[in-house]
Amino acid sequence: MSRLQKAIVARVLLFAALWLSGCSFFSSPINISGQWSGHIEWTTGPVGIQTTLYLDLVHEDRDLSGSVWLGGPGGTSFELAISDGYARTHTMSLEASGTLAITPPQSVTIELDGDFHETQMSGTGTHTVNGTTYQINWEAVLVAPAVPAE
Repeated sequence: MSRLQKAIVARVLLFAALWLSGCSFFSSPINISGQWSGHIEWTTGPVGIQTTLYLDLVHEDRDLSGSVWLGGPGGTSFELAISDGYARTHTMSLEASGTLAITPPQSVTIELDGDFHETQMSGTGTHTVNGTTYQINWEAVLVAPAVPAE
């Protein structure tokens, strides 16, 4: 490759890198903080069964924290604390776990991965109860955006 060709390739690569970094620099910041309501549906195990899903999300930088509420036995709901989560561009992921206080107690973990657009989000994930993992589909809509701090 000649010197001229190397210089052209280097300039094209530099331009592409600057253009791609500029795209993310000028994109509007995202914030999915707020209360979300929806449902999950099992795609393995109890296939086709649905239960309620509530997300109370706090989104700071790329990190997600808060709680996940799932419908439980007898129409009661129970809370799982988010232990790990992120949201960026238009994708999100979170993991929440806790114990369902029934007899005997049930260890529950839910992992949600998905896409969001303004006031809607949906995706796939897993729901683990006492070590048995089931695949799920989920969706939620924003019902109460977080109030901006003043």
